[in-house]
Amino acid sequence: MAGQREGKSLVVIGGGICGLSAALTWAINKDCKINPVTLVEKEPKTGGFVTSYEREGFLFDTCQMIPNMDKVLEYLGIKIDLKQFRGYYMRIFLVNPDTREVKKLEIPSGVETFKQYLVSRYPEDAKAVGDFLDYSRDMFMELHKMKVEPKIPDILRMLVSCRKIIKNSSKTFKEYMEQFGITNPEVCEIFNVFSAFSALPEEKVAALVPVSAMNSLLDGAFRPTEGFIEFPKSLEKRFLECGGILKTRAAAEEIITENGRVKAVRTKGGETFPADYVITTVDPKFAMTRLLDFSALQELDRDFADKVSSVKMSTSSMNISLGLDDKLDLAGLGMDCGYNVITTGGETFNQLWEVFEKGEIGFSESRFHLGVICPSLTTGGKPNLTIRVVPMALGEWAELRKMDRKAYNQEKERLGDFFIDLVEQYLIPDLKRHIVVKNIASPATYARYSGSPTGSIYDMAPYIDNFGRTRLKMRTPVKGLYQPKFVHGVFGALLGGVQAVDMILEGEVMNGNARF
Repeated sequence: MAGQREGKSLVVIGGGICGLSAALTWAINKDCKINPVTLVEKEPKTGGFVTSYEREGFLFDTCQMIPNMDKVLEYLGIKIDLKQFRGYYMRIFLVNPDTREVKKLEIPSGVETFKQYLVSRYPEDAKAVGDFLDYSRDMFMELHKMKVEPKIPDILRMLVSCRKIIKNSSKTFKEYMEQFGITNPEVCEIFNVFSAFSALPEEKVAALVPVSAMNSLLDGAFRPTEGFIEFPKSLEKRFLECGGILKTRAAAEEIITENGRVKAVRTKGGETFPADYVITTVDPKFAMTRLLDFSALQELDRDFADKVSSVKMSTSSMNISLGLDDKLDLAGLGMDCGYNVITTGGETFNQLWEVFEKGEIGFSESRFHLGVICPSLTTGGKPNLTIRVVPMALGEWAELRKMDRKAYNQEKERLGDFFIDLVEQYLIPDLKRHIVVKNIASPATYARYSGSPTGSIYDMAPYIDNFGRTRLKMRTPVKGLYQPKFVHGVFGALLGGVQAVDMILEGEVMNGNARF
């Protein structure tokens, strides 16, 4: 098949941001008439978890925000109108569940502004906070000097140029923070919110992940003006203009291999696409154990196969989208900031995670942590809110949806109303009176939509033994098969696709760098 053609062919599985990025990067660097690239996506549209949908005239986004990605978007030839969040970058509402008293912490945008805010508000921790933020910024910037697959000369250079990353690569975010002697509970709470953005508590997440989230988003948090669906649509349009082939409603059924090398991808519709290279961007447990012959993978590389079996996937979520009337003064309530967190603080997120790992729901009136975003105040359109709840296990959601749809919908509504009540009590008075449209996504929604066996919304969870040099490798033991899974988030997904093609093209795109 592949050997009979003049050029080389690539098939990309999964039309989310990572898949679109990979397919487009190939199309930019190759003549697609000679070196064809085909993107197969099981849904009717591309975008994956980065999209928008309409309900009764309201446009709801499935994604919250993106950092500044100008350089990589410029490289990909993507022009999209973005609006930056106004007001504060983030507000944290610390709730005392016994007294129902609320303490509000308002976090300004901008790295230096953020630093000055903390230093002036917490003078007793000024030096520790300054040292932490300066060191973290330096460590974040070292990412530009990292290599994805470093050779011995690269490793020697990285020992000098990436000393902070290397020194802290085996530390959790909690261990990392403890080095600086930060003791004020409020300061810890503020920094730990960036840990929660990774959907892992500070005592489990690799330190570099919240450090990167904090620095990249403080540099600027944005939303596409026309909704997040504009982002994949722009990538898709550019991909097709470059000669790429897009197949929607085409779920991959098998990655065909021969003598340890990829040969083709077969879809459930019966189409077979010959391939010299395959990039799979779907859930790695699904790709490596269901699309691929896992026993053959075990024979090729037992350690890699064991890593696939043991890899930990991220949490799922509950997402509540609310369309509102125009009677609420959302701007007056400060909802034009990037992100609002309502939490009982302290050990809340750790405790919720412990329950999550048992496959259960740990939220109650005395223990909760949720995010609230108001996209319409930034991008316009009808007033709407998004309530985002993690960690949420798939648990019995999928089975309930399959066996008893009525009971499933009732449970989804019950839990959704519980979180709406919390928002009404602690953030937006009389919220329920102004709800026009309500749409709730459960972990079963995410599992069905993405095909992830666990309903994971962030791919692999960035535990210490699941991230960085210990992550599941992008270059698989099957020759020609790649699996870009660097880190979650829109920028991480976009970058992962570019990285994978850079590996195939032996550094022609990014010179083997970890960050564009």
